Amino acid sequence: MPDPGSERRRPLDADVAVVGVGAMGSMALWHLASEGLRVIGLEQHEPLGHERGAAGGRTRIFRVAYKEGAWYVPLLQRASSMWEQLSETTGTRLLLRSGALTIGAPEHPDVAEVLRSAREFDLPHEVLDHDQLAARHPQHRLHADDTGVIDPQGGLLFPSTAIRAAAGLARDLGATVRTGVRCTAIEEAGDQVRVHTSDGVVRAGRVLVCGGPWTADLVPGVHGRYEVRRVVLHWFRATEPAAFAPERFPVGLRRSGPEADLSFFPPAGDGLVKVNLHVPKETVPELSAFDATVPAAYSRRIEAAVGELFTGLEPRAADARAFVEGYTPDGHGLIGAPPGLRRIVTMSGFSGHGFKLSPVLASLAVDQLLERGGPALPSRLALARAASGPAHTQTGRTA
Repeated sequence: MPDPGSERRRPLDADVAVVGVGAMGSMALWHLASEGLRVIGLEQHEPLGHERGAAGGRTRIFRVAYKEGAWYVPLLQRASSMWEQLSETTGTRLLLRSGALTIGAPEHPDVAEVLRSAREFDLPHEVLDHDQLAARHPQHRLHADDTGVIDPQGGLLFPSTAIRAAAGLARDLGATVRTGVRCTAIEEAGDQVRVHTSDGVVRAGRVLVCGGPWTADLVPGVHGRYEVRRVVLHWFRATEPAAFAPERFPVGLRRSGPEADLSFFPPAGDGLVKVNLHVPKETVPELSAFDATVPAAYSRRIEAAVGELFTGLEPRAADARAFVEGYTPDGHGLIGAPPGLRRIVTMSGFSGHGFKLSPVLASLAVDQLLERGGPALPSRLALARAASGPAHTQTGRTA
């Protein structure tokens, strides 16, 4: 007859298991392995750095003067140092500091918040009036009241490269990373956590769930606290590629009114300028049924906006891709232990602007998981603040 206590006596496979080795999970693996812990990373997709979720889109923006709130600035400053550390340690360029540009009327709330955060924390920045902006960045067709704010600490991040670099460094430090392994259930059992997967059960002392939009499928206590939305990105070929090099066409945001609220990105070695129109995004009710097809009518809408707002880009999109991300009602992420759980911490709902913060957010989550001191988790990122309910009309990825 099987011994009912044998499962409890079986040695743990790891001190910590990280479920999901994407933006947050790869950084958590790096932090945990750096501390000498036995760590296993489990990723359902192959290869690492896939573009199905929040890390999709080839490039992401890094900003320090922050429209989402000045309270983020200390976190962004820590993240900046961590990006530099990871780049130096792995010998991989992960952050290209070409500056970040915000365009819009000075009274627009997002432009005003960028300036407020820069001034409150004495960040380097430059304000350009309409004529100065037009002369320096003629690729933009400006509205009469448009001005610019340059954040010289901003720039481009390369998500897939960053995920592979962090996970690779974790492996070098002793972590195990398993791809193509789908997690089906996670349960606390006394002093261990059992992660049921398509390849058997993994037993760990603690588990950090970084499943992105898939997190609620694994941890019911997170269900309803964020909404999965569809993000669609388009790429346009530059007629004069040199004019759109990062040093001449910095990554940025524009807030110029209807059909003119968007983010824009210089080419990442392919001659294609990325544009994301910030309009309300469709809800994805069932992840397993997600259709990545981009409707032709939406592409025509983006093409019309690009024709009005830029010069030097071909009129038809060269590429279009759809991704999924999780959005919360207040637009801020969720970190913490779900109700009734002690050994499981989740990270989710970063609402289109979490990737740039992933090194520091993962560090905060690790501190929560290991129940130790360290920089305090901002209350506006705590899972406990969020009640179940519909997400706000977030306009999709803000980069």
